[in-house]
Amino acid sequence: MQPRMNTSLTVKRHSDRLRFIQRLLDDYDPDRVSRVISPNETMVGDNYMWVGESAVDVIINSLAASQLWHVQTVLDLPCGHGRVLRHLVELFPGARFDACDLDEDGASFCANQFGASIVAAKAELAETVFPHKYDVIWIGSLFTHVSEDRTARWLAFLAQQLTEKGVIVATFHGRWSTRMQTLIPYTDDERWSKVANGFSTGGYGFVDYAPGHGHDFVPGSYGVSAVRPFRLMEIFEKIPDVRLFHYQEKAWGENQDVLAFGKPDWSAIPESWPTD
Repeated sequence: MQPRMNTSLTVKRHSDRLRFIQRLLDDYDPDRVSRVISPNETMVGDNYMWVGESAVDVIINSLAASQLWHVQTVLDLPCGHGRVLRHLVELFPGARFDACDLDEDGASFCANQFGASIVAAKAELAETVFPHKYDVIWIGSLFTHVSEDRTARWLAFLAQQLTEKGVIVATFHGRWSTRMQTLIPYTDDERWSKVANGFSTGGYGFVDYAPGHGHDFVPGSYGVSAVRPFRLMEIFEKIPDVRLFHYQEKAWGENQDVLAFGKPDWSAIPESWPTD
C-alpha cells in the first residue's frame, strides 16, 4: 500500500524551491560580477569570466534537482583566485562564504576582494577543520588532479560537512577528457597513456605530473585523473547518508563532468508523509 501524501505540504515545498530558483535567476546579473583579477592568477584567458558563469549554470541545475530552498553558507574549494567565487557572491548575496585552498595567496585574494572567510587548507583534506556546515559546497577541478583513493575518501569527508539539505557540486574529467588530451594536452603522452589505461580498464585513471609541472604549494601526489560515469557512481554509492541529485557530462565550461549530491539521505522518509 502506498503511503498517503499530504498534498498541500508537498505543493508548498515544491513551490518554495521553484520560487528560490526563480529568485536566483532574477537576481544574478553577470554584468555586476567583479572584473578585478589577481596579478597572480594562473587561469587568465579569454574564457575566464565565461567559465565562472558556467559554474553558475551547473550550480543552478544542481540546486533545482535538490531539496534545498535557501542558502546561508557556501564553501569554495579550491577557491583559487576567485574565478568562480566572484560569481557566487552575486548569486547568493545574503550568504556567508568560506574560501579554502592550499594556495594561500589565492585564499587571501578571495578574502580581501570578495569578503570570504579563509579556511586553512591541509594537504590531506580530511584533516581540514571547517568552522560550520554548508548549504552549498562548490568543488571545481579538485578531483581532476587526485587519485581514486583520495577522491573516494575526500568526497565522503566533505559529505559530512553538509547541512541537513546541503548540496555538493563537484567536477571531474570524464569521457570528453580523452578528446581534450589531443586538443589541449593535460600532460605528456607517456603519462597520459597511464591515465587512459586506467580509465579504459577500471574506469578511473590517474598519474602524477612530471616533477616541476605541478604547483609548488601542493605537496605530495598531484596530477591528472579521468573517471567514467559508472565508476564515479560506484564511488558515490559508498558514501553514507546522501542521495544523488544530478550528473551531467561535459557540463562545466563545456569540458568537465558535474556530479551533484547531498542531503537528505536517499532513504529518508519525505517530510510530506504523515508520521502517525
